[in-house]
Amino acid sequence: MESYATIDGGIETSSFDVAVVDPEHAVRMRLAIELAGAAQFTTVEELVTNLGGRPVVAVFGPGFVSPIGFQHVHRITGAHPELGVIFAVDELSTEVLQQALRAGARDAVVIGGEASLHQSVDRVGELLAGSTPRGLPAQVRGTGTEPGRLVAVYSTKGGVGKTCIAINVAVAMAKRSADPVVLVDGDLQFGDVAVMLGLPPVHTVLDAAAAAQYGDMELVQQLTSRHHQSGVLVLPAPIEPMPTDAMLPGEMVNICAALQQSAGHVIIDLPSAQNDYVLALLEAADDVLLVGSMDIPSIKNLKIGMHALDLQSIAGSKLKLVLNHANTKVKLDVKEVEHVLGLSADFPIPDDIAVPVSVNAGVPVVLDDPKSPVARAMDRIAASLVGNPGKGEKSNKHDKRGK
Repeated sequence: MESYATIDGGIETSSFDVAVVDPEHAVRMRLAIELAGAAQFTTVEELVTNLGGRPVVAVFGPGFVSPIGFQHVHRITGAHPELGVIFAVDELSTEVLQQALRAGARDAVVIGGEASLHQSVDRVGELLAGSTPRGLPAQVRGTGTEPGRLVAVYSTKGGVGKTCIAINVAVAMAKRSADPVVLVDGDLQFGDVAVMLGLPPVHTVLDAAAAAQYGDMELVQQLTSRHHQSGVLVLPAPIEPMPTDAMLPGEMVNICAALQQSAGHVIIDLPSAQNDYVLALLEAADDVLLVGSMDIPSIKNLKIGMHALDLQSIAGSKLKLVLNHANTKVKLDVKEVEHVLGLSADFPIPDDIAVPVSVNAGVPVVLDDPKSPVARAMDRIAASLVGNPGKGEKSNKHDKRGK
């Protein structure tokens, strides 16, 4: 797009208008020049006065990066659905991005940074000019393609290696899949995915929730961070622990649905609880890896948890039992566990010193020691979920098997 329409009487050259808002004249001029002559306003009130019903992308400069500035922006985003807000800032931190998204912004870009303001304006403008209503979940937007599969990794008891399994299965799947694989840390209180991958959280599920709230599902997809060793895209848990009810069940389901539009598989590591938040995700999942360990408390909790899921008709045939430390000699046989649970141990995971070694190194065991028995067991899970032997083969992203 070579030029933009303006809302101050200029010639319309696109399906949306562009405006720059900042109290500083020099900042306004710099942004307006970069955006090929966008309209300029000093205050929010001036912008609102000139709104005429057409979609408008409003770029707010650094002068609005303050509590009061965010409040002013939040006030107009809710009242004017034809307005798409972008913040152009001098320095972008996680806190600033969170505040911007919560104020109703569709994006935040560093002035002169690697991310192009021009591209962000185009993306938000096209989203505004399209016919898709704001807030509509991504999976019903009629994209014409099947969404990727959602895999929930869940246990009824902590300390059974669930997060380690989620990470390694995701990495093994990324090695096999031609489509992107996304790993979401759904444990709002004690999520360790980013820590175990040595990946500093840039954006978290809270940022994704704010973007999804305003219907910007494309932004949700852009908030993931790439784990360079494996290529897995990661959406970490909040930096500060949150209550288990800090996010509504539908919010995380919508986040996963948005990610499923651009990924072959989305793996979500769930907390060891059985509340509305967890149950909603288990119900939305295509596959559920139910993780247990070779000890009586774990088996008891699994039995109780499975009974509760059966009563609510959740999970059912989607359950796949992953039995960790399956080769441990603890006077408990795998067949006994299967008999008690009434579920075949699809994926036994052997006890292996390679796991703690890899965890302390901050490298998934399927990368750190790919020939170890535990890595091969993880890869078997990945092969079952992906259903193809390698990245060079055709993806099964559109092979949506029944739940």
